[in-house]
Amino acid sequence: MRQSIALVAIAIGLPALADAAPRWTFCVAASRTGADVWITDVFAAERDRVELESAFKAMVERTGAGADAQCPQPREDKTEAVNAQFQAEEFNRKLGATLHAVLAGEFPPRR
Repeated sequence: MRQSIALVAIAIGLPALADAAPRWTFCVAASRTGADVWITDVFAAERDRVELESAFKAMVERTGAGADAQCPQPREDKTEAVNAQFQAEEFNRKLGATLHAVLAGEFPPRR
């Protein structure tokens, strides 16, 4: 009886794991002065935020700029992530920052 209950529980849970929806985010890095800001396209987050932020910071620093990086909590709704990214661009534009787009394919790096 226990085996059949366990098998049923596994059979019910597996489709949910297989069909896990992608979670969407983007990353923002600002130079120490705030004059330059790098913003990625929205992408499917396959790593946790700490790893993404570290990788993005390293990428920006390879350009010679010191930067602080942040990636918002990934969201299930891609439209919400795109809207948040747009708001981040507008906010930094209003502050007078020079925006640098990081296109899909440049970030995040593959594992």
